[in-house]
Amino acid sequence: MNNGTTPPIAELLNVHKNFILPTGTEIKVLENISLQIQPGEIVALLGPSGCGKSTLMRILTGLIEPTSGKVLAYGMPLQGFHPRASIVFQSFALYPWLTVQENITMGLEWMKLPEDEVHARVHRAVDRVGLEGFEEAYPKELSGGMKQRVGIARAIVVQPELLCMDEPFSALDVLTAENLRSEVLNLWLDHKVEIKSVLFVTHDIREAVFLANRIVVLSSHPGTIRVILQNDLPHPRDLRTPAFQQMIDRIHDIITNAIIPDEAVPAVSSVVTPRRVESLPQTSPSEIIGLLEVLDDNNGKIDVFDLALRTGKDFGSTITVVKGAELLDFIDTPKQNVVFTDLGKKFLQSDINNRKIIFREQTLQLRIFDIIMKMLRRKDDLSIDEDTLKEELAILLPNEDPDKLLEVIVGWGRYGELFGYNADAKIVYLDAVGT
Repeated sequence: MNNGTTPPIAELLNVHKNFILPTGTEIKVLENISLQIQPGEIVALLGPSGCGKSTLMRILTGLIEPTSGKVLAYGMPLQGFHPRASIVFQSFALYPWLTVQENITMGLEWMKLPEDEVHARVHRAVDRVGLEGFEEAYPKELSGGMKQRVGIARAIVVQPELLCMDEPFSALDVLTAENLRSEVLNLWLDHKVEIKSVLFVTHDIREAVFLANRIVVLSSHPGTIRVILQNDLPHPRDLRTPAFQQMIDRIHDIITNAIIPDEAVPAVSSVVTPRRVESLPQTSPSEIIGLLEVLDDNNGKIDVFDLALRTGKDFGSTITVVKGAELLDFIDTPKQNVVFTDLGKKFLQSDINNRKIIFREQTLQLRIFDIIMKMLRRKDDLSIDEDTLKEELAILLPNEDPDKLLEVIVGWGRYGELFGYNADAKIVYLDAVGT
């Protein structure tokens, strides 16, 4: 880390950014952003889509200019692109007509280096990101993970001090992203590259906690810094440890808190394992009840393949409904069978009002509903607009479609009389029963 005498690699001072829409309307994207990137740290910009994370990164590296405020590199006003920064983009941004080696070499074009130096740098970059044997391949021959390795190699070949990454793993499958994330971290930890600091954009809380020393949480409309958290968990970081989960839970609490503290929330002294935020299957209460009816017709037990035939649904849709019923503890799924739980039997035998009570009680056991209920109760008018709620969902469950997830949440919440939804005003509001 910086000893206090070395100026920041990059810095923003009271930066504002406005854009003019084609209609002539001016929108404020960033407001009063001050941020330093010090040597020897990994910084995460965490926030929902549309909060200005990518815009902030582009201003910091000189790709675009702020509307007002100062941009500094090593304590001096930045002129043009940051001289020691490189960017890895989400979209790979490879030239399809160039080979892997030629794409990486493009990163050096502006430096006018001797040919032997270019060859040596490209060879080292290929070796460091695991692209040996693919030098002559074209992008169309590569998987998403290999394409992003090319993007990383092209960024590190210029020997930057600051590596900027704009959601570099979001377009990859989960396993590939996890592997590549670890490899990038190891490059930095083992000092295998010249990079002193890393700045990356993400909406994945787990990714931020896994990689970053400092986590900058942004809000949107306009983008502002809500809080900056120091993450001192030692490397290698294990997602399964209580300390890791506690940091995730701490960020969840900050994001869902109606009043964000000016300073980082003190760490909780006792180590606890928080409940995870569950993804909700794309199914409705009526479909879950229909499944229970079919199960009752089969004496409380049915093979899941037979269930698909009985319901007339494709297998994937059937499994989705089964997952919903299991999440509510109405059924169990030993092997390939679907069987009633005692609670499931009780639910089906109840009248409509008691069904709603049971459904509400089970729904409140799910952390995502617990979070939403707390958010609603903090509001003076006991309501949240749809866009705000979708932003929070995008952070809590970054791999889910917030529109579809909100649809499920509204359906379950309405049935359990937890909250209502006004489609005209596009707000979720707390029901009298829910309070």
